[in-house]
Amino acid sequence: MKRPVAFWIAIGVGCAAGLGCAQALVRSITIRDQLGELLGRGHLLAVVDGNGIYQADLDRLDAESDYVAGVEESEPAKVKREAALTGLVANSVAEARGLRENVPEPALTGELNLLRFQFSDDKTWRSVLKKSGLSPASIARMLKNNFKAREWLAKKIATEVSVTDAECRQFYESHREQFFSPELRNVGHLFLAAPPETPPDVVETKRAAIEALSARLGAGENFAELAAQNSEDEATKLRGGELGYFSTKRMPPDFVEAATKLRPGEISKPVQTRLGFHILKLIDVRGPRQQTFGEVRGDIAIDLANQKREVVAERLLVDLPRNVDYLRPF
Repeated sequence: MKRPVAFWIAIGVGCAAGLGCAQALVRSITIRDQLGELLGRGHLLAVVDGNGIYQADLDRLDAESDYVAGVEESEPAKVKREAALTGLVANSVAEARGLRENVPEPALTGELNLLRFQFSDDKTWRSVLKKSGLSPASIARMLKNNFKAREWLAKKIATEVSVTDAECRQFYESHREQFFSPELRNVGHLFLAAPPETPPDVVETKRAAIEALSARLGAGENFAELAAQNSEDEATKLRGGELGYFSTKRMPPDFVEAATKLRPGEISKPVQTRLGFHILKLIDVRGPRQQTFGEVRGDIAIDLANQKREVVAERLLVDLPRNVDYLRPF
């Protein structure tokens, strides 16, 4: 009985030793680097929570960046590749931290469809995936991990971007000039397009048409109705041509000059700008004034939160790569 027991003890010790060696090999940077070369993934560039980032991952990111930018493949500069690797490492750390985050299936499906619809058809989509060494399943997995990482980052950042009423008030008092509203005018226009590239004969046709519409207005026809029927500004024609309140800096000089000569309710003669022909109707004028804190408090809070969010995100981008098991120097 002793021999069989000794035999199984020896087997157990051997298995334990073998398992220990296997784990040591997996952890070995040298072995993982060599395996990456053998499997066509290139050198091991970083290890984050046991997951390797290889040359192929960086090359794929470069290719995707070039594709989005619409440029031909080129040898990336060292600084660009270092920045790209830093981003990959930071993303991997965030993904590792976000493993416990939940991913709603509709949200994942929506992101996958949004990515797919950027390509003209399934053939192009699959061709691009194949060129990047990906499959529909792997891209879905990447999107899921990325979604979890973003959720983790959002929660991490959210604790540091709250804005108090006192902060908003302090910003308002120290930047009051930003909240001074100049004179604003609300103008309606009836518009016929004639930009610089318009053929001369078409310009003359539009000129005759705008003069005819001006005559109809002079005879008492309704401005809003004529705008709805004839204006070529699709964004405003169905609301009587109304542009909304604007400052003089936002409109062409000829347009502004004509608008400032009108009193509320008055209609101008035809005005030509670089965009075409207009007939203007002044609806209302708001004089210059200092906006109150209550009016702008919401906008200030959003701006301050965004500023804090940028600072925290930049700090995380610097700090996250420090939580790595290995980072290959360039």
